[in-house]
Formats: sequence, C-alpha cells, structure tokens
Amino acid sequence: MGENMGEEVKKNESWDARWLTIPEFADAVPLNLFHKEQVQPSVEGRKTAEFQNVHVFVRGYFTLERAQKIFCKITADDHYKAYLDGAFMGEGPAAAYHTKYYYNVLELGTLAAGEHVLALHLYYQGLVNRVWNSGDLRFAFAAELWDEKGKEIPVSFCFLKTDCYEGETVGYETQFLENFDSRKYPYGWKNTGFDADGWEKPVPAVWADYTLTKQPTEMLSYMEYQLGTIKLHAGNEHPLEPTKLHSDAVQPLEPAKLEHKCADHNGHIHQITPSVIRQDPDGSMLLDAGEEITGMILLTAEGKDGDQVKLFYGEELDGKGSVRYDMRCNCCYREIWTLADGRCEFDPYDYKGFRYIKIVPDGGVKLSDIRFLVRHYPMGESLCELKTEEKTLENIFRICKNTVRLGTQENYVDCPTREKGQYLGDAVVTAHAQILLTGKTDMLLKCINQFAQTARVCPGLLAVAPGGLMQEIADFSLLYSQLLLLYYRFTGEKETVDRYYGIADGILKHFSQYAREDGLLEQVADKWNLVDWPENLRDGYDFPLTRPVVAPGCHNVINALYIGAMETQNTLAEICGREMPYQTKEIKKAYRNAFYREKTGILADSETSSHAALHSNVYAMYFHLLPKADEQKILTFMEQKGFSCGVMLSYFVLRVFAERGQYDTVYELLVNEGEHGWVNMLREGATTCFEAWGKDQKWNTSLCHPWASAPVPILIEEIAGVHIDAAEKDGYYWTPHIPEKIREFRLCVPVKGKKIIVEKKMGEEYAVIREDKE
Repeated sequence: MGENMGEEVKKNESWDARWLTIPEFADAVPLNLFHKEQVQPSVEGRKTAEFQNVHVFVRGYFTLERAQKIFCKITADDHYKAYLDGAFMGEGPAAAYHTKYYYNVLELGTLAAGEHVLALHLYYQGLVNRVWNSGDLRFAFAAELWDEKGKEIPVSFCFLKTDCYEGETVGYETQFLENFDSRKYPYGWKNTGFDADGWEKPVPAVWADYTLTKQPTEMLSYMEYQLGTIKLHAGNEHPLEPTKLHSDAVQPLEPAKLEHKCADHNGHIHQITPSVIRQDPDGSMLLDAGEEITGMILLTAEGKDGDQVKLFYGEELDGKGSVRYDMRCNCCYREIWTLADGRCEFDPYDYKGFRYIKIVPDGGVKLSDIRFLVRHYPMGESLCELKTEEKTLENIFRICKNTVRLGTQENYVDCPTREKGQYLGDAVVTAHAQILLTGKTDMLLKCINQFAQTARVCPGLLAVAPGGLMQEIADFSLLYSQLLLLYYRFTGEKETVDRYYGIADGILKHFSQYAREDGLLEQVADKWNLVDWPENLRDGYDFPLTRPVVAPGCHNVINALYIGAMETQNTLAEICGREMPYQTKEIKKAYRNAFYREKTGILADSETSSHAALHSNVYAMYFHLLPKADEQKILTFMEQKGFSCGVMLSYFVLRVFAERGQYDTVYELLVNEGEHGWVNMLREGATTCFEAWGKDQKWNTSLCHPWASAPVPILIEEIAGVHIDAAEKDGYYWTPHIPEKIREFRLCVPVKGKKIIVEKKMGEEYAVIREDKE
C-alpha cells in the first residue's frame, strides 16, 4: 500500500478486495438487469421474498499491540453502516453500478492497544428501483484495516442474519417500512464484550465481479436534534465528539451557532427547532421537526415484552391537526415498534422525508431520549446565505436552499420519499444550485460519470442513474451536455469535457435514427417524450405524448432540444479543440419552417398545430434557434404566459429573460403571487420546494423536490450578478442587477475556497462586492 497510508487512501485507486457474503448468497449467479425500458429483461428464476429486505449484523474483531492510527477500507452491496466499539463511523457506499463500484475510506482515529470491534449493519434490499442496484443477487461486503504505514491489521468476522426489521414497501417499491422488533434485536452487538456465541462465519463471495474505485464524493454528514439537546457527529473521515448545548427536556431547541468541520468542509450548521406540538393524556405525542427533514427518529422506551409504540410520519398535518402519514406523495409512513422487557432503543436503518411524527405508545410505556437525526451531503450553512428586507425573496431562497440540501444525499435525488432516484433532467437544475451553495463539483462529476455508464444500455442514455430501474426520457438525455457545460464553466477542466465528449455525441447519433430528410426528428419512439410534468402543467401542449410509444408526427420540444444539443456539442468541441461536428444552419431553417407561425410570430406545438404552448417557445429561445428579429414577439408571449409550466421549466424560462437583459421580468416572476410560483408554495406552508407549484397541482405531489430550486442560481448569478467562471482570474465576474426596490441586500457565495459577498446597504444606490475577511 505504500509508506504512508494516510496519503495513499486519498488517491482514487482501485482495490482488489476480499469479498465476503452469507451462505444463502454464496452460490448466487448475479442477474443482468440492464435492458431498454421497452424490452423486458430475460431474467429467469429470480429469487424474491427470502432474498428481499435482508438485514445482517457483522462483528469484526481485531487486536492492536500498541496505540496507533487506523484506517478502514470498506464497501458493501447494497449498503453498510459502520460502528467502531459502538460509535457510529459512517455509512455507504454511494449507490453505483457493479462495473464501477465504490468503496469508502474511514479514518478510525488513534486507537488504544487491546481488543476492538468493527461492527457493520449490512443491508440487501432486493428490490428493483431507483435507489440502489439491488435485486440482482449481489450481496456482499469487504472491509480491511490498515495502519498509517500500510500494514494490514488482521480482522476476524462473524455475522447474524436478523428478522427484527419487517414491513411493506412504500413509494414506487422504493423502501421497506421498518416494523422494528426489539425482542429479536441483539442489543450490545456493536460493542466490545458482546457474546456472539452462535454467530456464523461469512464465506467468500466467489461470484464477486466488482470493479472498485474510491468514492469520489464526500460521505454524508449528520446532525442529531433532541428536545433540549443537540448532538453533532460527522459519519465520515473526521468523527467528532457529541456536543451538549441544552439540558431542558421537552422544550423547543434554540438555534445555536456551532463550527462544523467535516471532511475539509467548514461552515455553520443549519439548525432546526424541533418541538412538541401536543402531548395527550394517553401518552401519545405529536412532534414537529420545525421544517422538512431527511432522516429518522431515534428514541428510547421502557415497557414490558410485547408492548408496542406506533409511529406515524408525515410532511404535513391533516385537517384535524394530526399527522397526514398516508402522504400525498404515495408513501404511507406507519410503523410499529415492539418492545422487549425493560429499556429498549429504536434503531431504524433507512431514511425518510418528513416533518411531523406522532408517537403512540401502549399504556404503561415510558418514552425518553427522543431525537431527530438529519442526514445529507455536507453543506455549510454560512457559505451561501441571502439576507434582505424583502422577506418574500429571502424565504424563497431559503426553501430552495433547504431543498437542495436535503435532496443532495449520496446522489442528487429527485425526492427523499417516493423515488429517491437521480434523474438526469432534475440534475441540470439541482447541480447548478448545489455547486453554488457549496462551492464543490464532486457530486456533479459523479453524476456525469454515472449517466455516461448507462450508454451500455442505450447510447441515448437512461433517465435515472444509478439504480436497477431502467427508465428512459428523451428530453432528459438531450440535456446531458448541459451538465458537461456546467462542469466546465465551474472548473475549466477541458480534459473532463473531452473524456465525456463521445458520450454526449453518442446521444445525438442515437436520436438521429429518427431524423427525416430535413433533419427534424419524427416519432422518437424508444423513449418517453416528456415535454413537462405533470401533464396538467404542459400548457395545453397540442401533441399526443402517448406512452410507451409517442404518437406519429413531428412535435416542437423534442426538436428544439435536439438542435440545442447539437449547438451545445459544437461548444464542447470548441472547448476540446475539436472540429465543429454539426452544421445547424439548415436544420434551424427546417425547425422554423415547421413550427413558426408568421401570423402570430410565435412557435406552435407541432407542424400541424396552431396551438402555441409556452414550452414550444422556451427551449428555442434558450438555445437561440431563431433569428433575433423573431425574438421580441416570443418574449412578449412568454411574459404573458408567466409560469404556465411545471417547476423544472421555470429554470429555462428565467434564464431566457436574464440572457436578454430583462431582469425586472426575472424578479417579478420570482416573487409573483399567482398560483404558479414560489410564493404560492410559501402560502401553503412550504419549508422546502414542492414538486409542483401547489400541493393540489399534482395527484401525488412530493413536498421536497429539488428540481424546483431555480431561484438559487438565478438570484446568485442574475440578480446578485456573481457568475462563477473558471476562466476568470478570480474565478468569477460580476454584473449585478439588484432591483431598485430592494433597499438592503446581502448575499455570500463560495468561490475558489473564498467567500464573496455582494452587499447593498440601506440608503446606498449601488451594491458592492468584496471578499469576506471574517
């Protein structure tokens, strides 16, 4: 491993791991679940129930002859949670395809001489969904310990397969509920001194076909909030000791300013204020986290064998003031915890998206030590903040920032409830916001790479990656090059653009099979033609977007995206020093001939329709597909339409106006008080952005959906005027457009390891920009 393990583990190196599994999976033949969405996989004899929702506890014993600093290389499929002598150390790896699977490196710290236990809670979900690459019979783990000089520390493993977690699935077969049975749970198994008599030895996973690489992103960060106490722990390379702030029980937690240093990430922690809304005579409690969170509830209870505690989670309250646990997003979060005699701890595994929880104990059960555990990718609260006397604008930024924080888990998830999947189109908006909020591009690069890997299934790429569910959306594939362009703008890494250039070009070649003589696409049949979602927010788009195969004919949006992808590919070619691959003059003419209506001066939805949806005009303007002389009428049309669209398209609408200098329109759209806007979300009690403009504008609205976070990049770049550009000497250029009506404005944003502040003070006409020296 080299002379200095501490340096070696920071490299993105491969690892020839010794994979272990349990006997039930020893003779597994991994299933190939990759297939085009419209082609059913030829998988026979798939094992189901007994190979789903598998929880396994592993104890790894090791002895140190002297005190020394120890590192752990670790991975598992589907997932692990790691503990050292009972203390939580982290979880992972981030979901990935087996051909480029991730491992983590944990710095366990300097350990004393003597015996220690590395405890692992392993999980194999066994479902085919957007979360993990599961259901393929790959269940195994690998863990090796090393000292800082590169000497391996021997570890002896044993395991117990447990059935203390049971429950039905929720969402789109997204996760299992966890009806937790303390009578079956071996309390103390994570600690030294536990009697593991009867535990079995794991066996080699001879079938293991993984290619391993170090996870390229930081591991998750965590915060525990107790009613009166807050605990801070990192769960990655730099574990921290718990910090006690308050001791008063059953009182709202006052926000506290703490410096959080985690994986080279500095910044104040975002605070929530959990509280008890109501405590009834029967002992039940209604708790409020204060805002939407991603995580779980932890609690302790004391009762007798067979007593139960019922748990109801929800994103909102119902009309009677109780938790709406059968949530509108298609998740029914109702769980039962069965107690053993005496004092028991509730130990959930998977995370949920929720705000409220009702806890209903049986008579005689005493509850204590109730905590909310919040998890997400690290994001320092003070790195990027907006303060202004225009509180509507400040609150819009706040809910968008909250959403991006919670929606950036180990991937960019579309929502933390129903799907938990990384969608390509969603990532265009989420990644732009997340980079500005954190100053980091590692998650975006991983996203770019994982979608590139789906070219093995289809050169036109999948819409979700990673994950076992094969879903294809034409619109999203044609936006892949936008991710590359975004990454280049923030990093200036030409070699990265060049590495994925062929993937982006392969997408265009795939879609060209549907091109007719004039170059326009007709009936792109192998992928869902989305236009927008949900259907009722397509502004009456006049073309039958049937599924699984779209109707015959030539419609606008797919062609605007196709030609736009050509233009973007030309830009990527220029960055890489390649020849321009696409001459777009003629296909732009064909596009205008097919869709432009001379009588109205706007673009129609199809070549046979006279109806003009907002969508048919936005992408054409975004990609500059028309002569400038055509633009003014379309801009007027778009201004009249406002947000006659879903929340994701708002990102493109706002950028169209900003690129043409119409900043007053940008601001008015941001703060508009109609039913289609972020103000409407705030009116409906949002603490995070919704999947649609209002709770009832979709039949299964998620109340935490990062594809609605367009105000983050728009406010930072177009209003405050901080444009991150790696080509600039300071890493950015500044062109502010803060409306005159805003008298006080202060926004900070991370740039190249610095914090840049744009500030307009009361009574001053102009804003100033400076580097934060605090």
